[in-house]
Amino acid sequence: MHQVTYDMVKFKIEEELQWAARERLAQSVRSGQPRSIDFSTLGRRLKVRLFGGPALGDRPAAAGA
Repeated sequence: MHQVTYDMVKFKIEEELQWAARERLAQSVRSGQPRSIDFSTLGRRLKVRLFGGPALGDRPAAAGA
């Protein structure tokens, strides 16, 4: 019983270490990219959010939105 528990904990720790390594890699990739803002898309989304109307894909906004 204890060996099974130990193996499960060991496996979980290994998974978390792998996830942390992937997250560090993703963060290093993201930090190297420029952070520009697409103001035309932002403006359209804001207009739809504030005043309603067609969404970005030229579809009508949802009735409950």
